[in-house]
Amino acid sequence: MQKQKSPFVLVKILLTLVIATIVIGGGVLATLWATGIPVEKLAFWKTEPEQVPAITLPMNWKPIQAYTKVKRGDLQDPLTGKVNRIEVPLAAVKGMSASVVTPDGELVSQPIEKAESTDSGIILQLKDGTTISQQQLVKLGGAFTQSSDIIGRVVRSDKSPGFAFSESNFFEQGTPAGLAGATPPGMRAMTLKAEQLAGVHRISMGEQIDLVANIPLQKLRRFERSTGSRLPGAELVVVADRSDRAQDTETTARLVARQAVVLTPVVKRINTQTSASLTQGKRLLSVPVEEVVLAVAAEDVSAVTAALELGATVNVLVRSGRLASNELPPSAPAGMVAVPIPGQSLFAYQTIRTSSFEDPATAYIRTINVPAETAETSNWVTDLSQLVGRIPRHDLPATVPIREEDLMPPGTAPGLSAATPPGRVLFFLDPEGLIGANAFEFGQHLDLVASRTAGQPSGRSLSGFSNVTLSEAQRTRVESIADDVIVVMPVDSPANPTLNKSNTGNKTGAAKLIVAVRPDQVAQLEHAVAIGSGLRATVRSGISSEVEQEVSAASQDRVKMMKFDPLSEAKRTDIFIGGSHESQLFGANQ
Repeated sequence: MQKQKSPFVLVKILLTLVIATIVIGGGVLATLWATGIPVEKLAFWKTEPEQVPAITLPMNWKPIQAYTKVKRGDLQDPLTGKVNRIEVPLAAVKGMSASVVTPDGELVSQPIEKAESTDSGIILQLKDGTTISQQQLVKLGGAFTQSSDIIGRVVRSDKSPGFAFSESNFFEQGTPAGLAGATPPGMRAMTLKAEQLAGVHRISMGEQIDLVANIPLQKLRRFERSTGSRLPGAELVVVADRSDRAQDTETTARLVARQAVVLTPVVKRINTQTSASLTQGKRLLSVPVEEVVLAVAAEDVSAVTAALELGATVNVLVRSGRLASNELPPSAPAGMVAVPIPGQSLFAYQTIRTSSFEDPATAYIRTINVPAETAETSNWVTDLSQLVGRIPRHDLPATVPIREEDLMPPGTAPGLSAATPPGRVLFFLDPEGLIGANAFEFGQHLDLVASRTAGQPSGRSLSGFSNVTLSEAQRTRVESIADDVIVVMPVDSPANPTLNKSNTGNKTGAAKLIVAVRPDQVAQLEHAVAIGSGLRATVRSGISSEVEQEVSAASQDRVKMMKFDPLSEAKRTDIFIGGSHESQLFGANQ
């Protein structure tokens, strides 16, 4: 009799097949996952991803170069043909600022209180209770939500993909593309060779820098003349006894550009040059050149150009890019006062400017802290605004505080005419015809006298004093030419307009002594100069008239007037030669 199969055998077979299928399938899936093959693509069913309500922000899918306009192609993905966007879920927009345009056309920003998705679109409720739609939203958290507000704008710097756009990424509306639009108003874009600027390879786009040039002393005068500066450094720094080699090695620092902006960091381009040789003939060479583009203030262009043409080393100083703190700059200690001091020598009768107190290398105002009592006793001017625009009475040295008596009255115009006292005119004297002319200083009062021998053709005194004939001594007389003459410009002052100099800074001719005389003395003084009379000067006392009268009254009893006879101690000898007769004078000790 045949044995019947149990129904549990079939169940066991089915369970074995199911377990084997699960084990084999799991192994296959694990192998595919380990090899990096996406398992979800092998699924034979398809599920729609859950759509999370969100606000989208346009972004660029490729890099955008600085100073270029944003085009639609920069935002549009070439694979899908749609604008790339960043999704911000509605759950994350609460508390973010929303910018909308009012009916008056103004852009107003308010925090978002509530956001929800409806059948008609996304609705936003602002803090003041206003309800707006997504289409009315212009900015979300400072980022633009409409591509129409982005296309056509010029970016300030290189724009990386994957980020939204904000107003800080663009220049002002209407700015043209290129370096012209990137250059700030009042500045000029300069393309310079990187090898001429020390430290330029470490700077980035948009940084603010200062340029300081080390000018050789021998070339300082040429630099000042090229920049139109009236700094006295070129007049005083070149000394005649220095060797040319020392003048070439010694330099002085000059600030040639302040707060320049880096428009384009160092870039390398290929420059084509022509080379000719006897063996290879004429050929073209590709030479790499490194350049940098800086935005320089219009008034600094001449200084930068002059420094580079003179071959000076130009150093790059990077300014701090950190936000300025609210702390006030340190003030002078208690009981002290900051006194401004000039950073350079000041010329007489020339307007004092703010730059006169700036350090030539840093452009910072120089000050020294002194006790307030000392500043008041010395009558030093402590307020810079009271110095700017004033006129010095005489040359003022650098690093020395300025007193009120060193300045002309407020409102005085610059130049020699304004320095001329009322009722007087200027006269230019040759220092060779005036004994001691190089020793006179600003504001001294002189009396001019001249010795003249009647009948002498040249009018000059004899060089010898022995063996003077009696007739010549009797004819020599001293007369007053001009009294109370005021020295307006000394001979050796760098501000003397008659001081002629060569290109190297050496004097080519003697300067004139400029004095102020009364108009009625001009003719007599001009006559004395024309006939070559030997002029002498006596310097009047510089003390006040009241003190002078007291001294004169006190010395009347002690000082007696004496008459001087030049022939009282002379011996007379009559010499007869042939039929001629001549009298000669000799000293008493001869």
